[in-house]
Amino acid sequence: MSHILKFIISIMERENKMKTVELISIIKSDLYRIFGYNNKKIFIKSMIFKSWNVGAHYLIYLRLCNYLYINKEFFLFRVFNKKLKKMQIRYGIEIQSTTKIGKALLIPHFGGIVIHENAIIGDGCTIMHGVTIGINSFKSMTEVAEIGDNVVIGAGAKIIGNIKIGNNVTIGANSVVTKDIPSNAVVGGNPGKIISYKKSITTNKYE
Repeated sequence: MSHILKFIISIMERENKMKTVELISIIKSDLYRIFGYNNKKIFIKSMIFKSWNVGAHYLIYLRLCNYLYINKEFFLFRVFNKKLKKMQIRYGIEIQSTTKIGKALLIPHFGGIVIHENAIIGDGCTIMHGVTIGINSFKSMTEVAEIGDNVVIGAGAKIIGNIKIGNNVTIGANSVVTKDIPSNAVVGGNPGKIISYKKSITTNKYE
């Protein structure tokens, strides 16, 4: 574990590099969503002690793997991705390290989360347990949803196919969404239907 800790600290000390600054910013935003604040102590505890907070522990490894993959650090990527794969099995969270995910992702509870690697998820999203974001195999094996900013996806919800979910959308528990949803909508049911609309919000304070 010491070599992992040294690597993390070295990253935090290289904030003058643009890509590293972006990684630090993303991880800080995730931790802020989880704890309401962030600092190096919280970062290290979340990294090392999986019992401290499963969501934080998983997200740090996910962000690091994504960073290493994008920057073609393939040796380190394989090391961290191996750990990530074990966590996927243990926690029941299947989010590929190549998936495009914005800042401040919150996973309050682990278990039964499956997100296709081609999915795009915006900033400030909340994904509850039992959520699936996947393909419609009758139409395409690769095209999947694009999720906007500040979207809350309730427990057990399914988002299927090549659709777009707008900003500030709330998708109710166990909903099945197969069509585009405009911004500020509240969706529920199977098939998912718009129940109401809410006021537009802009949230960008994640640190």
